[in-house]
Amino acid sequence: MPNDHFTRRSSAAAVLAGVLVASGCTGTTPSPVVGTAVAQARKSARPVAPQIVAADNAFGLALFNALNRSATSNVAVSPISIALALQMVYNGAGGSTQQGMSQALQLQGLGALAVDKYNAALQAVLITPDPKAQLRIANSLWMHLRENPVLPSFASTNETYYAAKIGDLGGAPDDVNSWVASETNGLIKKILPPDNYDHVAAVLANAIYFSEMWTSTFIPSLTRTAPFALSDGTEISCQMMHKTSEFPYFSGSNFQAVELSYGQTRRLRMLIILPAAGVNLKSFVANMTSEELSEWIADLRHAHVEIGLPRFTATYAGSLDSALTSLGMGAAFDANVADFTGLASRRVYISDIEHETVVKVDESGTVAAGATEAELVLQSMPIDMIMNRPFFYAIVDGKTGALLFIGTLINPIQSSS
Repeated sequence: MPNDHFTRRSSAAAVLAGVLVASGCTGTTPSPVVGTAVAQARKSARPVAPQIVAADNAFGLALFNALNRSATSNVAVSPISIALALQMVYNGAGGSTQQGMSQALQLQGLGALAVDKYNAALQAVLITPDPKAQLRIANSLWMHLRENPVLPSFASTNETYYAAKIGDLGGAPDDVNSWVASETNGLIKKILPPDNYDHVAAVLANAIYFSEMWTSTFIPSLTRTAPFALSDGTEISCQMMHKTSEFPYFSGSNFQAVELSYGQTRRLRMLIILPAAGVNLKSFVANMTSEELSEWIADLRHAHVEIGLPRFTATYAGSLDSALTSLGMGAAFDANVADFTGLASRRVYISDIEHETVVKVDESGTVAAGATEAELVLQSMPIDMIMNRPFFYAIVDGKTGALLFIGTLINPIQSSS
């Protein structure tokens, strides 16, 4: 993360945070807070609109490739966490800012209300998908309740469609960090650093928590040291887990795909795609579309497969600003152009979006933690001072305060008296 990231905090007008956590171990988590629209969607078993899933998947791959182009190490992101976070901000966007966000998020011109309704149904379906799994989504909106530039309509929308908890930002960062720690079962302990948040208008947080084990765990005694070939041909040693069983499997012209399931219902799965030897992974992923990915998943058929999967921990942290700008969201970052009139009573723009992810895979299951943070800064309205009449001026030594030159300008085109 850039060193100057935290120095900008004092001028931040709003912070948007998203957290993704997945764990191979079970634990105690808070009861889900379900918003009105989410509760209604769950009660009526409203189906999830394929448009929102297709949009989130396409956005996730596009963002991943934008980040992966210049990456020299592991890249890992949570598309649904970032998409939900940005789609909540989308509620407050207007004009070219909304159009740019729609383009970047692959929403194909969907209005904010449609996105909200679709997300309510999506969140409802993602609640407890497996009897033994823990999968929850939680949102919150933190504001200075006494002096609050966030519009009531924006807060109400987040409450209704995203079950957002409304909190007072006066205790930041401790109150927000306590909420994040609680919602992620202690795996993410802080999202906001120590700082003065008097100038922060709001904190909007999204948390996703998942805890599950493999349907059929790997036997630790079968794990052994094995070579792993890096992209440049260099070989390193890793701890390779092994399992031979029936798995959903598909073989393409230049890759193999296999799916490992979690839990009792097998609804949640890890899809692994292995390009053939000699095929560049970065180029392969860059040319892969979300439609192709869906087709490959549909083509999976049970086969007797010997799996060799490294036990690994991958970490990623970086700014999403450049990647999102390249996807068409540049207006949201431009202080002179950004239109978030549906979010706050004063002009704001996004100053920074950061994402962090950790993914750990071992014999028992998966542990992952991620955080997304976007800062929306209040744009100060300029004070007019046009020197179109006589004025006094001085050239001052800033260290001593000594006046080096002073004068009055009566006529700007008169050079001498």
